Amino acid sequence: MLGKNFKGQGKSLENQEENVTSVLENTISEENIKEDEFVSTDNMPEKMGIYSVVGQIIIEKINVNQYILDRTTNNALDLAVTKFVGPEINTKGNFCITGHNYKGIFRYLKNLQKGDEFYLIGADGRKVSYVVYDIFSIDPSNEDCLNQNTNGKREVTLITCNPGAVTRLIIKAEEK
Repeated sequence: MLGKNFKGQGKSLENQEENVTSVLENTISEENIKEDEFVSTDNMPEKMGIYSVVGQIIIEKINVNQYILDRTTNNALDLAVTKFVGPEINTKGNFCITGHNYKGIFRYLKNLQKGDEFYLIGADGRKVSYVVYDIFSIDPSNEDCLNQNTNGKREVTLITCNPGAVTRLIIKAEEK
């Protein structure tokens, strides 16, 4: 008899633990939501040529400090990095940025590693830090990296050519 009650109580305790864990996870996730940092954008131009500047990417590890233009064209890529697809900068979804594999632009993306950080500053001054979680190369016709299903997270995909332009280097990062 004691064994049956004990087993029954064990199930009840397990259910209670699951409920407590669920409550704690929800509480923790709500507490961990941090407010965005805002910085001055006084020095950020509104336009470069005919293109609007939507923000800036700063990757200190590889000395990248580039304005992000609103759309991707050959002319825009000659000026800066560009928004390829995705939502507005620093909002939920996968904000994809493309740039040439040139010095000062994305030449040294290959030196990034999982866990490295960078940040984006929107034209509104919102600054969000991102952490690299995946690095891979793909065929240029493969568009899987552009997937916008981020489960409500803010993500960034950086895209450039590998040497020889036969494949593309993809750097995936999520909000820190």
